[in-house]
Amino acid sequence: MTQTTSESIQFDGQSFPLSDLTEFGFNAPIQMPGAQRKGAGSLFLGNDRVDIEFRVRRQSGGVSSCTFIDFPISAREKVRKHILKRDRGSGGLDERSYDELASGIIDDSESVATTSSSEVESPKQKGYVKSFAMMALLLTMLGMVVLAAVFLRSRSTLSVSNAALVGNCLPVNSKVEGEILEVLVGEGDAVRKGDVLVRLTNPEILNENRMLVAQLTTAESKVKSLEKQKAVFLTKLEFASKKLDLDREVALKELESAKQARESARAAYRRLEPFQRNGSVTRLELDEVANLFRAEETNCIAKENYLRQIEFAQKAAKENVLIIGDRVDDALGKIQADLEFAQAEVEELRQLNKLASQRKQDLDVVAPRDGFVYVAYRQKGEFIKIADELVALSYPGETWAAGQVSAGQASRVLPGQPVTIRIPALKSSLDGTVLAVGHRAMYSRGHYNAEFRGATATDVPIKVYIEDLPDDIPSGIRLDMAINTGFGIQWLDESMGYEIRPVGGSSRPTDQDEVATEPAVKLAAYPDAGER
Repeated sequence: MTQTTSESIQFDGQSFPLSDLTEFGFNAPIQMPGAQRKGAGSLFLGNDRVDIEFRVRRQSGGVSSCTFIDFPISAREKVRKHILKRDRGSGGLDERSYDELASGIIDDSESVATTSSSEVESPKQKGYVKSFAMMALLLTMLGMVVLAAVFLRSRSTLSVSNAALVGNCLPVNSKVEGEILEVLVGEGDAVRKGDVLVRLTNPEILNENRMLVAQLTTAESKVKSLEKQKAVFLTKLEFASKKLDLDREVALKELESAKQARESARAAYRRLEPFQRNGSVTRLELDEVANLFRAEETNCIAKENYLRQIEFAQKAAKENVLIIGDRVDDALGKIQADLEFAQAEVEELRQLNKLASQRKQDLDVVAPRDGFVYVAYRQKGEFIKIADELVALSYPGETWAAGQVSAGQASRVLPGQPVTIRIPALKSSLDGTVLAVGHRAMYSRGHYNAEFRGATATDVPIKVYIEDLPDDIPSGIRLDMAINTGFGIQWLDESMGYEIRPVGGSSRPTDQDEVATEPAVKLAAYPDAGER
């Protein structure tokens, strides 16, 4: 007679039957209201009740595929034992656990029955000697088969050292130091790229930003003032140039009149000079005319010099130099020098303001990508230093494991080989596939812990893709991994079901480093299939 146990979940006041129950999740015809993706309920496993929290990962055909959230190890163990008991049934098999069997503890009733049977059958022991010998022979042969299987297994698998779960956790660090003003997210919250996760406050950064803004405003005002002074001086220079043009016209006319007067004096002197020789004109009269000529000559020279002075002033005005009387005024040059210095100061302050503004913006710690809040490490009031980790984000569908193999065994590893993964801390197992070997695995993204980085220089890193990982398994957890490399003999590998399979699917990570490994997935593990 086989014992059957009922499995159901009570959620939102209703009871739903379970299907595909595992220690990580279950399927049930649950319909979540609206956009809700998380819920809480109670599992009924026969006579046992387990309170759970769960997340709906996908819905299809009215059935929701759910995974446990924050599932305690004790509850997970209870579910696992229930599944083992359900699958084993009660058809004459021992209902005790493996730990009870290993401890050697048996019921008193069983001990009494065994003792009585032994006493009754003791006279017939000699008749069972031959049967015992046959059984010993069979056990010996079975042991040899097991040893052979273990030997073959060791030849077809390769253990991975320093294995850890990575890739599904992204730490978010602070870019500045300060005190936490507000934590805006909690564990399990969905966030979008750019959403504010944590707000910090730092009076020094805020004061520096205000001071630089004030200095920039002052410097810009100084530039505007100097530009206004320059415009005023240019206007003044324009008027001075126009006046010089008029003065030049007047000077030209005066010079022309002076030249005419000089020529008249010269002609008068020449007319009187013969009369002085014959005594008609006295020497004194001739000297008066000669003095008049010299005066007009001097006047012409003065007019010519004045004209040159005006032309020199015009030339200087074209060079933005203003000559006023005996004073040369190069105010525009000084204004221009001050303006260029002020403009350089403004540009420098703008750069400093940009940096200060960025530091001020960094007081709001934002999500670098879409995902879920895996854990929030800090709380309001804590003082944070630069690079302190505040929040960790998870992004399902981009999870992998990583580890190392020795350099002497790396030639046996190919992308596409299946990997058996065991999580010792959770007593659970997963399946994976080799995704990358060597430097492609070393430079892939991931949240590596300190132990994982401590590999020796002779180890070769590998990267293992995990198709479907439960959400509640934390990144960085240690793993036991074994790569199924096969025997290297094609007919034997085929008979044992070993094969190199393609990696991933629609949820496979698509970074450039991993895409480059795809051609290697098509290579076989046999010499005649092409070079590795």
